[in-house]
Order: sequence, then structure tokens, then C-alpha cells
Amino acid sequence: MVKVVLLDIDDTLLDFQGYVKESLREGFREFGLGEYHEGVYATFTGINTTLWHEIEEGKLTIADLRRVRWNRIFGELGISYDGAAFEDYFRGRLFHSAIRVEGAVELLEHLHGRYILAVASNGPYAQQVNRLKNGGMLDYFAGIFVSEKIGVSKPAPAFFDACMAGLNEGRAEPILPGEVLMVGDSISSDMTGAMGYGMKTCYFNRFGKALPAGMTVDYEIIRLVELRDFI
Repeated sequence: MVKVVLLDIDDTLLDFQGYVKESLREGFREFGLGEYHEGVYATFTGINTTLWHEIEEGKLTIADLRRVRWNRIFGELGISYDGAAFEDYFRGRLFHSAIRVEGAVELLEHLHGRYILAVASNGPYAQQVNRLKNGGMLDYFAGIFVSEKIGVSKPAPAFFDACMAGLNEGRAEPILPGEVLMVGDSISSDMTGAMGYGMKTCYFNRFGKALPAGMTVDYEIIRLVELRDFI
């Protein structure tokens, strides 16, 4: 029986893709970097995904992103600009961003009171907490588990160790991993990490990305509200 629902933040509860496109349009205009086009977003996505995989594997830290991410993106795009300075702009906007994914609040309202709700996210702690607050979601959660504060990222077992320790603090009867459902859009960090830890899984297939051959999850949804049909 599911007792706890762990939810990812970016592109699960809050629309990271929408934030990025909005910030790039405004940033390119503000810093005189030329005309924004969809190829810019595609370049960002490819490089950003690679960098976050390196973070998940422990090859890179979140702090390293400041000097690496936008310098690499601008190099690929042939743009001469200080990537670290643009990273500061990018993070500053992200800190206050709260574009909700469709159905996110409705799902939280449905789950709240029925299950223990907690966040499981890779990213800077203060930023993620502030975004949940600005999105009107923070008060739904009994636990906030973010990689920067934990010191390790999903899918590492140590990340989920910290989640379980936090969930079971002061609890006479411990919650078991099999009583936890992880909901997220990332195959590598959310699904692989939770499955390896013995948790139940719900893949939020928001962008139509098929699971790898041979991988099975407990639930797969394309809209958040569909989860209400399963739990």
C-alpha cells in the first residue's frame, strides 16, 4: 500500500521547459545576443541534459554549472559572451520562476490528506523551495528533499537514504521503500533511482519519451491528473 508520494519538481510540478524558453527570449534581447530561435533551445536542452547526467553520476557538481553550462552552450552557438554572467541571470530568473505544469495543483489537492507528500529534486535547495512557494505548492509537502542540501543527487541510493531517513524521523513504525511512490519525468534520475531503491514508480511521460527496452514502471501517465485513477 502506498503511504508516501515523492514528487520531482522540474517538468513534473513546475514547467522548466516553459521557463527556459521565456528566459532565453528575454535574455537574448536584454544582452544583445542576437535573435532567439528554437535552435537555441535545442542546443540548451542537449548540453543541459548531458551536464545533469554528469551531476547524477557524480562527475560534476551543481556549483560547476556556473562556469560550464553557458560557456559550452555559447561556444556551440558561436556566441561570444561571458557564460558565467549569463548563468547568474539565468539562475536569478529561475529562482523566482513558478510556471505550473497543467494539473499540478489539482493533483496535490487530491493527494493531500490521503498520502504523505514530499518533494525529491535535484537542484539548489533555496531555489527549489522558493519556486514551490511562489507556485502556491509549498504547504502541501511534509518533506523537502533536494540534492544540494543532501549532498548527493538522484539516482544515487544515498539520496533516497536521506529521503527515507527524513520521512521516518520520529516515526514509531517505519515507512518502507515499497510504500513510497516516486513520480517524475526523468527516466535516469527518477525512475531508475526509485526502482533501484525498491520504491514504486510513476513515469510522467510528458514529452512522449519512451522507456528503454526492458524497463517497466508501475504507472505511466501523460497528464498529472491521470494519477488520481491509480492511487
